[in-house]
Parts: sequence; C-alpha cells; structure tokens
Amino acid sequence: MTDYEIEMELEAALEALPKENPPVNLSDWNSGSDYKEKLASVVKLGKKSDLFDYQYFFPDCIKKDLAHKLGFSDEAYENSFFAPVSQSTLSIVTLAIFLKKHNQKVGIVEPVYFSVQSCVDDIGIPYRLFSDYMENINSTFDVEELLQSDCTAFWFTSPVNSCSIYFKERVTKGIQKLLDAGKIVILDESLCVNGYELSRVFGVQENLLYIYSPHKALGLQGIKFSYVVCHTKYYDDINNLEDIYGGSLCYSCQEGARHFVSKNFDDCRDVYTAFWQDNILKVKNIVKNYDFARISPETFGHYAMIFIRCAVDDASFVEAMKRLMKEKGYFVYPGILQGFDPEKCFCFRINMLLNSNDIENGLKAVLEYIKNTEK
Repeated sequence: MTDYEIEMELEAALEALPKENPPVNLSDWNSGSDYKEKLASVVKLGKKSDLFDYQYFFPDCIKKDLAHKLGFSDEAYENSFFAPVSQSTLSIVTLAIFLKKHNQKVGIVEPVYFSVQSCVDDIGIPYRLFSDYMENINSTFDVEELLQSDCTAFWFTSPVNSCSIYFKERVTKGIQKLLDAGKIVILDESLCVNGYELSRVFGVQENLLYIYSPHKALGLQGIKFSYVVCHTKYYDDINNLEDIYGGSLCYSCQEGARHFVSKNFDDCRDVYTAFWQDNILKVKNIVKNYDFARISPETFGHYAMIFIRCAVDDASFVEAMKRLMKEKGYFVYPGILQGFDPEKCFCFRINMLLNSNDIENGLKAVLEYIKNTEK
C-alpha cells in the first residue's frame, strides 16, 4: 500500500466511528489536552500588532533580537537576509522554486517533511533520494556518496523528521564539506527546539539557506511564523519569491515574532521540555518490555519513532489499527507516512505531547498487537 492509501483508509475508518469519544491517534501532530492546559496557563502575548495594513516584515526594533534568538551573531546578521512568511510550508515552496530557478538537481536526505518531495515533483525539479541513513544518520552518514553524485544542492531536515534526532559532528562536518565544494545546502529546522539550531554551528555562508518556525516545536501552531534565512547574495531571489508566493504576514505570526523574543517564550519552552521528557521516560519503560521494539537513545524532542525488528505487513497493520480503534480507542500511523521506508525497518511515531495515560495505554495496545502477530 502507498502512504496515501494507508492514510485514506485509516481516516475513513475513523470517520465511520461515533464522534462523541473518538480514538486517539498516537501519531497525531497536535498536542493533548493536558499539555495544552499547562501551556495555556503560562503563555502570555504582549503588544498588539497592526490589524489593518499589509505587513511584509517584522518591526525593525525586533529584527536583530530575532536573529540573536535563532543563534546568529551580529556579523552573521549583517551578512544575511531574514525573509518572514506565515508558515514553514510557504518557506518550503519558496525554496523549491528558488532551486528550480537556479537549475539545481536536489539530493533529498530522507526522511523529510512530507510536502518537500511533493513540491519538487510538482515544480519539476530533478532530484535523488538518499534513504540509507534515517535514524542512524549520526553513525552512518557518508558525505562522499553525496559529493560523488550529480546533485548540485542538498536538502536536510534537522532534527531528523519525526525522530527528534539532532545532527552530530559526523553530519555537520559532512555538510560543511558540501558547502566547501560549492553545493547549495538547505537546512529545514522548522521543528528545531530553540537553542539547538545549526546556525550556531554554521553561521551564515553563501550557499546555505535555513528554514525556521520556532513555535512549531512547542505545539503553539496558532502564533507560529517562519523565516527563510540566507546570505545577502540571494536577497533579490528570496525577497521576490516570498513576496509572490508568501504574501503579507498574517496577524498571528506578527504576534508570534514578538512572543519569540520575549522571556515568556523561554518559559513556554521549559513547560514543553518538562512535559515531553516526562512522557519519554514512560515510553522507554514500556518499550524495554518488548524485545522486538526500540527507540533511539538520541531522541530529544516530542516526536519519537518506535522501530520494530520484525516484519509487519502494511495491509495487515492497517486492519489491526481499525480493530484497535474500535476495541481499545487507539491507533498509530506507520512510519511510511513520515518518509520511512518500511522495507528497511517498520516503525511508527509517538507524540510525547499527548496525554500520558493515552500514550501509555495506546502504546501498550499497539505493541501487544505486534507481539501477538509475531507469534
């Protein structure tokens, strides 16, 4: 089954169930009610933004603060262009069109956010997928494979999509080699927790472009904004594309930018960190009771992949999830929906911002199904 077929079949099964008490999707993007309640009691928004005029940039008085908060030095700020849009999907579209206009062949280091491959397909950008790394990228990444390819640009996602695994020295040194070789590198850090940005490693370089959306990691989707950060070399390109495809900034992302540079953002991040770290301990305690399952020790964030040693048939798994929806009130999406190759290793994602009791009960139900199937 394709990822689309799997998603549509599970969505259809979900829609057919009573709406009063819907099953919990442990792989959901959204947070649970407990986390939302905790964060809502902390978050404070400050000065109101302009309700009337078109706004294409954030106020001058916070531009440098935004750059500093994202890890850029004063010197880097002076040599860079920060192009804001309302959300990171618009940043992805902007950079995909940028690559097309510059006649690039793109090496996509999987897994990536689901819209990346769709964008390059629809726009007609030649590309190659590099799928050998996944959650083991910090121990297996081989930059020579990328350098010896005919790709002229490379797209990385940090942290690793749906794994919350941040790049270590083996990968960052490899990325620097690509830059030194004159390759264009895109670092999609939309889900990066503030303080762990690769800007703190690479700074601003001529062929390096970043995507940021700092509220996204905290689950504060209502006030998120996105930035494309690039060298001033590409000012005209990126400014023009974001004007055409991104348009003016919405009110909520202007609020988000002001919030990001405030201390209250840091307070919200502390709530976020405590919540997911508490839940991941519970997940690890459950997983250790199933010898066919594992979670990467490098996981540092609220999305975690559970990797399964045994083979799991897609169609059978979908049917099992339909039954679990009805019988236990839980289900998960298989990792193919997050860009993981099921032929290499079956996996599924858990959102650590869901309610603790849902994570514990739901994960046990899914792993028990796999355990019984393995027999």
